[in-house]
Amino acid sequence: MNPSGNIAVIIPAAGDSSRFGGSMPKQFSNLGDETVLEKSVNLFLGISSIKEIVIAVNPNEDLVKSQSFYQDPRIKIIGGGNTRSESVFNAMAVVDESIEIVAIHDAARPWLKKMHFEDLLSYLASDQSIEGVFPVISATDSLRMKQGEDIIPVDRENFLHVQTPQIFYYDSLKLALDKLQQEGLHMSDESQAMERAGFKVLAAPGDKSNIKITYANDLTHHIRRDIRIGRGIDFHQFQPGNGLTLGNVFIDCKLSIVAHSDGDIILHAISDALLGAAGLRDIGYYFPDTDPNNKNLSSLKIIEKTLDLLKDNSLLPNNIDFVVVCEQPKIAPYANHLKQSLSAILDIEESFIGVKATTSEKMGVIGNGNGIAVYAIASLRDL
Repeated sequence: MNPSGNIAVIIPAAGDSSRFGGSMPKQFSNLGDETVLEKSVNLFLGISSIKEIVIAVNPNEDLVKSQSFYQDPRIKIIGGGNTRSESVFNAMAVVDESIEIVAIHDAARPWLKKMHFEDLLSYLASDQSIEGVFPVISATDSLRMKQGEDIIPVDRENFLHVQTPQIFYYDSLKLALDKLQQEGLHMSDESQAMERAGFKVLAAPGDKSNIKITYANDLTHHIRRDIRIGRGIDFHQFQPGNGLTLGNVFIDCKLSIVAHSDGDIILHAISDALLGAAGLRDIGYYFPDTDPNNKNLSSLKIIEKTLDLLKDNSLLPNNIDFVVVCEQPKIAPYANHLKQSLSAILDIEESFIGVKATTSEKMGVIGNGNGIAVYAIASLRDL
């Protein structure tokens, strides 16, 4: 949870990307239907507690004017400096003095998750002895240290990679940056400036997926490995009734589903598949059958909660495919209706939805006509 509803974000984006290569700085390279910078900025624009975003760019760079966020009233564009420290110092000069908390985030870290950002804010709020937090992750490769002409092995357990966003209280950060400027020093990140000024800052757990783009192949490397697929399975018994609702489509028959909620088994299996693809818990965790409030709960509420959780992790449904297994009723005649319904619910094209139905060839409880099962698989895309 956010400890404050009064946050500013500084994004230093004035670098020339010399290691990246190419005809333009990496922050303006395309990443799907957004640039790297747009993806970094748009996450923060989606958080209501963030009151302003200050972006430091090269004063001679006009590409920023073509960015989707350029006209947003919360955006301030300022000229950056020759170093990161100078760019952040310049940005702090225009941050409104009423701001309580300032986050600094690399323009070239476009895969930050909203949940991770909120976790860092929670670390700051929960420890009154600190003036800021910065995320770190452990080193996984073997390390060596240059010492003169020698390259000496070192214990990687003693080393950490530092990430952004780094989050600090406004007053303390301003004092630290002013001190750095007066001393004519430059630091590679703001946590060093805070520590040099005598402030206590906390190293909090980082996120390995929050990588920084340095080289051109970092763009495609992350895309190739950022494939998320999940599976959901649900089973329910039948009882005599006046029809059932599957995928929010009413199916006229003489059966109903035995369930604590409304029993829409297709939406249940799809929800679990989507949650699994995001690395989250199943619907039983979010909607336990021990909670009387979930009695006869509409499965649309379940899918709505699922989609909200995905958005919190900067994810959206990409495609789904599911198989309904039952002897009766016949599902195939409703396939197109199911596609139309699920397309509207999930906001994906019908062509990205697979609907199949089969029987269990008279085997087992389902084969005897006493139940129904749904097997679903889903993939996700970045928000």
